[in-house]
Amino acid sequence: MRRGILTLAIAALMSVGLVAGAAAHTAKFETTVTAKFNKAKKNGPDATPANFDGTVSSTKPACAQNRKVELKLRAPDGSSSVVGSALTDATGAWVVTPASVAPGTYFARVPKKVLRKNQKHRHVCKKAVSKDVTVK
Repeated sequence: MRRGILTLAIAALMSVGLVAGAAAHTAKFETTVTAKFNKAKKNGPDATPANFDGTVSSTKPACAQNRKVELKLRAPDGSSSVVGSALTDATGAWVVTPASVAPGTYFARVPKKVLRKNQKHRHVCKKAVSKDVTVK
């Protein structure tokens, strides 16, 4: 009799564990990043150096906020190098002002970001790459 009760108790505990395990999930949130080039304004009170700006957006607001953006210059052989980086503000906006802007093809990249990582839940903001921006 005791053996039967013990077996039932173990089976009940195992089924609770299986149900809890089934509730675990990974949520992946799409992310987009935009980039544009702004020429230098050399005269007047609004003088500013050349820079790049854009936005990071997602259906999950936390995926746009405080996100690292890397501005990269693409080499003719297809490789790329980072020319600057920035963190997005609360709205997902970012600005990078490189020391110098050479002619070429630039793009912005945001690496994936893990928002929540524990045994039951994993929330991940996907990486994203902007369209190319050509500077002449």
